[in-house]
Amino acid sequence: MNLLETNLFNKKIKNPFIIASGPCGNFEELSEIIDINNLGGITTKTITKEPKIGNKAPRIVNLNDGLLNSIGLENKGIDYFIENEIKRIEDYNTLKIISIGGYNEYDFEYMIEKIDDYDIDFYELNLSCPNVNKGGATLLNDKKLLSKVIERSCNSTDKPIFLKFGYESNLEELVKIGVYNGASGVTLINTLKGMKIDINTGKPILKMKTGGVSGSFIKPMAVHCIYKIREKFPYLPIIGMGGVFNHEDAIELAMAGANLIGVGTAMMMDPEIVNKIIKNTAFYLSSKNKNFEDIVSKSHERTDNYVL
Repeated sequence: MNLLETNLFNKKIKNPFIIASGPCGNFEELSEIIDINNLGGITTKTITKEPKIGNKAPRIVNLNDGLLNSIGLENKGIDYFIENEIKRIEDYNTLKIISIGGYNEYDFEYMIEKIDDYDIDFYELNLSCPNVNKGGATLLNDKKLLSKVIERSCNSTDKPIFLKFGYESNLEELVKIGVYNGASGVTLINTLKGMKIDINTGKPILKMKTGGVSGSFIKPMAVHCIYKIREKFPYLPIIGMGGVFNHEDAIELAMAGANLIGVGTAMMMDPEIVNKIIKNTAFYLSSKNKNFEDIVSKSHERTDNYVL
């Protein structure tokens, strides 16, 4: 019996662990280190309509158990992705999530229509990247445009669409806009905007000055966001991510309400870490005589003394 098996939109998923968008590119190098087919799912690096060269260097700073990055959605565009990468990704026997980013509703619609016939499962709209001057998090400041992006994207496909948000002060409002316009789920959370200064020069280290903070220290914010959205939207599928470095982190996000668990920055430090998390989560569940779905949203049960 597979204690880790879970279901989403009537689709069986072998385990809840997916690779978050970004740190592992589009998995070509990662596939030489681990068996991608053992994962519950993979999320591509965010793809845009046109190629993007990204931000100027320096654009990555190492932190303790984390990173500060300002990559700026560097990618070769949707046409290159279709010509060179989608076929390889189709061959993986796991959930395939395509992350896309754009400036307006037409960009998202264009990309979805181009790849919708391929063997992919979900889309993730990157609405919260803090490292671009247009699109990304700037979309969240224009509710009318945000609504159009979500509505137009959802009308372009029958596949589920997840919306990726960060640690937003009006997160409940944004999720409500998403659900109203047809989104199937949300991904929580993206990196948080941050900054690091070189104390020898007094200047910001990143060329763009600010970047996205990821790593173990954002886990409490991720747990908070997942918990409060689960409280408001009891049946909305949530992909939880942010500071997952071991099975205890993953279980905490699941108990807050996450249906799937994304692993990102930790993979850059140890590409095999996800296998350890999968193995240790299965051991934990076995020791409690539970399966993964038993623990999802466990922290929302109205009792003060439950014991797993």
